[in-house]
Amino acid sequence: MELTAAVEAEVRETIQAYATAYQKKDITTLSAIFSPTITGFGSGPDEVIGNHDDFIRQIKSDMSQATILSVEFTDRKIFGDGRVAWATSKSAITFTTDGKKKQTLQGRSTIVLRNTGSRWVIEQLHFSMPFGGQSQGQSFPGA
Repeated sequence: MELTAAVEAEVRETIQAYATAYQKKDITTLSAIFSPTITGFGSGPDEVIGNHDDFIRQIKSDMSQATILSVEFTDRKIFGDGRVAWATSKSAITFTTDGKKKQTLQGRSTIVLRNTGSRWVIEQLHFSMPFGGQSQGQSFPGA
C-alpha cells in the first residue's frame, strides 16, 4: 500500500527525529517518539526490547558506551495504510568509544509506526547487521 506524500513525509520526519535524538543523546525526545508498548531488537544478542522500560534501558546503555557522531537511514522504503506505516532502510551509525578511532556500524533497520491521530509513534524497531560468514549470493554459511 502506498501512503500519500504528506503522510510519508510525516513518517520520514519521525524517523529523522529518532536519528537526531539518538545522536544528541536526548532521552526525553526518544521516550516520546517511541510507544509505551515498543518491542524490538538491536544488533547485540542481549539487545531485546520487550517494552518501553527495556527500550530506555537499552538507549541509556548505548549512550554510556559511545559518542554517536551520526545516524543515517538511507534507501528507505515506506509503506502503510495511514494508521500504520512500516519502513525498511540501510542504516549507518558512526561513533567513537573512549575517544578512539571513528567506527561505523553498517546495518539494516525495520521500523513500524502507528498514527495516534496527532502524531506518529514507533511501535517496533529492528536493527541488524548482515552476517559476514557467508559468500556473496549464498543464503547460508559454508554453502
